[in-house]
Amino acid sequence: MIKASGIRFELDYSLLQEDPALAGIAADLHALPAIDSPQSFNDFCQAACRLWQQHFPNGRGATANGFQEMSARLALANPAEEIVTTAWGGVVITRRDEPLVEKYLVINQGHYLALEKHDEKMESLFVIEGRGLILRRERTEASLLVEELQTGKKFYFTPGVEHCVIGTENLLIFERSLDPKGMDQDLLFLYNPDSSV
Repeated sequence: MIKASGIRFELDYSLLQEDPALAGIAADLHALPAIDSPQSFNDFCQAACRLWQQHFPNGRGATANGFQEMSARLALANPAEEIVTTAWGGVVITRRDEPLVEKYLVINQGHYLALEKHDEKMESLFVIEGRGLILRRERTEASLLVEELQTGKKFYFTPGVEHCVIGTENLLIFERSLDPKGMDQDLLFLYNPDSSV
């Protein structure tokens, strides 16, 4: 794991603005400054969660058995399972046949993951339940694209794609990755979540 800092990210809200239901939160998020420090990254993610609750007090998504089951597995921390608890929720690893790794990301409402990228790792994300936001930028793009996460959405990240997941509501994501360096060995953290959140 490597940490980096001092990178400036402008944000692109065009995909949110295309959905009339999300235009209001897109406008509010647009008023926030660019991400250019650990403080501004955490301020942005926390503001996104707060603004989401203001715009959607009853939520836009739902979680059911999947999120509850994975949360329970995290809480039990059965030694027979490969579990990683985190400040934002945790990871339930269901297959580890490296370089192939399959796991569930259990992200609690109001929490978010690091803004990161990988040198060699390729990963696909599939939203199982809940709602949130994803920030992502291909190498050729100038800004981080802000997009809603919703049930059924899929994302595929090649090496070098910068990305961050924000749980504006409880969120369950299935990740399948090819990680030649080994699980969690190919992480370049651009900005980390505030551990107090």
